[in-house]
Amino acid sequence: MLSSKSIAQVLLSVALVAVVSLPGCAAFVPPASTLASSAAAAPAAATSMNLLPVADVTTIGSSVDALQSASLLLSETEPWVQPLANVLGPFLNIFSFAMLCRVVISWYPTSNLNEFPFALAVWPTEPLLRLIRGAVPPAFGVDITPIVWLGVFTFFNEILLGQQGLLTMKIKYGI
Repeated sequence: MLSSKSIAQVLLSVALVAVVSLPGCAAFVPPASTLASSAAAAPAAATSMNLLPVADVTTIGSSVDALQSASLLLSETEPWVQPLANVLGPFLNIFSFAMLCRVVISWYPTSNLNEFPFALAVWPTEPLLRLIRGAVPPAFGVDITPIVWLGVFTFFNEILLGQQGLLTMKIKYGI
């Protein structure tokens, strides 16, 4: 499995090759003097904003090296954190989507829930809905338990796996 650093390296290399291969491209990179590799001197073709044209291949190479060395290093965490995040992410997203499908299906009360397209959303979600259907009364005659579960799954996804989620912070910073 590729690590996130190697994926970033591949994507950065592909982007740089694509930019260099475009004729008359107006893309710019920061000068080498501001990057980690201070050995490369900035060419005289710098603009008033102190930027260099992408056509200078040595500057591109030093830019890639500087970006790789300046990237955030992931700290060591317990071995259970990453597998848990890898399992919880798809689980919460799939069940959130299934609950959203249940909301849409509830708009069509005459549909047969045992038929193929509906059954994909009904069978995995029905046990969860049955748990709280008695505790959450219908609002204006509409069963809102799928909306409650959608909120629960979205909440846990954000708290655990969001941009500042607990597992995300544990993976990135070892907190």
